Amino acid sequence: MPKKIQLHLVSPTNFDWTNVANAIVKGCYMPYDKAKAIYIWLTDNIQYDTSYSIYDADTAWKKKKGVCQAYCELFYRIGTAAGIDVRIITGHGRGQENTKKVIEDHCWIVVSKDLYPPKPSPFPEAIIYEKGQEKATNIQITKGLNRTNSILIEPTWGAGIVEKGKFIKSNHDMTWFDVDPCWMIFTHFPKNTLDQMLGSYELSPEDYKLLPYLQPSYAEYGFDGADLLSYFIHVGSCDFPKIYPHFGSNIEFIDIPIYSKLQQNTQYCFSIIKKKDCHLAIINGNTFILDDEQESQWRKEGQITTIKFVPKQRGTLTLSIRDNENNDLYHSILEYKI
Repeated sequence: MPKKIQLHLVSPTNFDWTNVANAIVKGCYMPYDKAKAIYIWLTDNIQYDTSYSIYDADTAWKKKKGVCQAYCELFYRIGTAAGIDVRIITGHGRGQENTKKVIEDHCWIVVSKDLYPPKPSPFPEAIIYEKGQEKATNIQITKGLNRTNSILIEPTWGAGIVEKGKFIKSNHDMTWFDVDPCWMIFTHFPKNTLDQMLGSYELSPEDYKLLPYLQPSYAEYGFDGADLLSYFIHVGSCDFPKIYPHFGSNIEFIDIPIYSKLQQNTQYCFSIIKKKDCHLAIINGNTFILDDEQESQWRKEGQITTIKFVPKQRGTLTLSIRDNENNDLYHSILEYKI
């Protein structure tokens, strides 16, 4: 039997979004390109509402700010007016500081890439119109979403982050556009399991709680989301080292420990490809091993730089990087507990 679900009800609108949509997607013809243009416009122009009072598209458009629902409703209104098939996914999201539990209600976007979506749509509108009034409807969903005909988009997180009550805007962050479902599930758990888009996988809330906090930006370091998801589901652990993003364009991990707690007096291997000219360091207490020292323990074979290191001191072990543009400052990339 087809599964019945209650789809998200979009707030009523008093606007005709046609001109807005046409201006934003000008020059775009394919649904994917239109969705990308809308994502860029939203993340560039809408601030997160730290007062948590703006939820609907109309107010968010006027004030140029809103919470996650407002971002998604804006995406829905602009996208629908631009002629693409959009649906809001509701569920839960979690931040890095609370990796083991669901921390908040949340919503994000799925968009069809089909130029001429089949009828009925594989994911119908969350609203219907009856005598000018929008009403919720139960929609028959006969099959789940899939990566072939649809993409996942997180416009709220793409816009920036909130730290200590203050919104910090991102700088054209495309990490959260067209997110691989295997990466999205580490931080976003939909209420409807069909919206996981994981194919043969269907994670339960208990499975989700066992996953570590991982971002799709980690793929730049060489991690594969599907491999990591399979590993953590089978191992049943959320243990993972702390990773600092933003350096994936410099290096790629080939072999590193993928659990956060290392043991004293045990040897660990770190193998890394340098994609740009930079220097690496292993730091454990007062031990500081640079890869540019003449007698360094680091070894280079072809493109791969490797160190086999035995931590001696309790506390932390950090892999750090220094690029040639700043010869004095090392930045942490990986951090382990000893």
